[in-house]
Amino acid sequence: MKTKYQTYLDSTVVLISALMFLFVVSNQNLPSGVFYVLCVLSLVVWGANRKNIQSDPAACLNQYKTLFILCAVNLLAVLVSKIAHQHLSGSEIEKAARFSVGLPLLVLGMKYIPVEKLKHCLWGVYAAVLYAFAYVVYLAWPDFVRPDTSDVYNAVGYGVITLLLSSITLYSIGVPLTGKARLEKTAKIIIGLIGMAGFLLTQTRTGLLVLPVYLLLGILLAWKDKSRAKIVIGYFASIAVIFALLFSMPMVQNRVELAKNEFLHCTQVDPIANTSICIRLQLWNTAIDIWQRNPLTGTGSNGQFSKELQNHSVPKGLASQTTANDFGEPHNDYLQALSSFGPLGVLGLLFLYFAPAWIFVKRLVQSNQLAIRSFAAMGAAVCLGFATYGMTELMFRGMRTLSFYTFMVAVFLLLSATKKGNPLPCEQN
Repeated sequence: MKTKYQTYLDSTVVLISALMFLFVVSNQNLPSGVFYVLCVLSLVVWGANRKNIQSDPAACLNQYKTLFILCAVNLLAVLVSKIAHQHLSGSEIEKAARFSVGLPLLVLGMKYIPVEKLKHCLWGVYAAVLYAFAYVVYLAWPDFVRPDTSDVYNAVGYGVITLLLSSITLYSIGVPLTGKARLEKTAKIIIGLIGMAGFLLTQTRTGLLVLPVYLLLGILLAWKDKSRAKIVIGYFASIAVIFALLFSMPMVQNRVELAKNEFLHCTQVDPIANTSICIRLQLWNTAIDIWQRNPLTGTGSNGQFSKELQNHSVPKGLASQTTANDFGEPHNDYLQALSSFGPLGVLGLLFLYFAPAWIFVKRLVQSNQLAIRSFAAMGAAVCLGFATYGMTELMFRGMRTLSFYTFMVAVFLLLSATKKGNPLPCEQN
């Protein structure tokens, strides 16, 4: 039985967790600070509960020991590169530590919050989706041109986060939060579809790349007892229908056609043209060139990229002067890790995505409990979504997005771990 103080702490963490989702789509500065608040509160919750609950206090951390070790490679890569270059300053160490240290820290305390309470942080997801839709419509109205969301994120970042939260909303249909199941399911479907509409209004091509992944997770969640043949047929049929609908929209057609034309012009006519696609190719070529000159440990700093653009890429004809003046990163998480921290940096990034993704996918496929599979689908969507987004966009440009990613991984790890009859996230038989 928990004391009033312990219950108050649990409720505070759940409330702030819900607000974290909302802050990510509404404010540039709050998410980073809120992440640290959650880390501190997690320690407080751990201290308040560890002596009162009859379970091994290290059991939950031991359960994820391999995950935490793999995720520490990200921080190790940064430290190795910086030591090799004798340059320990910069924000990269703190950013890497937010995941490598922050993830076990959040799990350490939040494992004591009962799942029936922790799951209510999903209210923040629904609020965030509705806010994002209203914000995008407000900016796009009345001509519905591509909205300038730069006060919070660029259009790509804002669009794909809106898409992710909308998908989480739809996956949560099987997770009851109220006593009115039918009304709740209807509301979640409506909110999820509203969020999808908001994503489309951002005219973000990157999000189209991850739709097959989110669709597959949804089918695996909904069709647990179907045969593999039916799942495969249903999956490809659904992809065909969805993309047929998408490409029937002039807005989507125009964006895809523009991307194709810009790519062809860049590869066949002018390799340093100042167009969206060509600038990305210039930045990617620059990142590869940097790695070729620093094959083991990269440059040791993300901030070195802009100097490399000016000093090497422009003279070599890899990038235009406009690109060098206006951009300071490669628009790709993998290539930033490669150019800044070498192959070990890429390995650390892959573990950051796919080590937790493996756990989520396994739970989604193996569990027979709808709630656990729903939370596992949400976690898999986070990891696989960011892994896909990072191929064409620098998602981890700042502290707040990595903090948000770490927070979501921790929450969905705990929510998807509970077994029937166990009130706490990591008490498994």
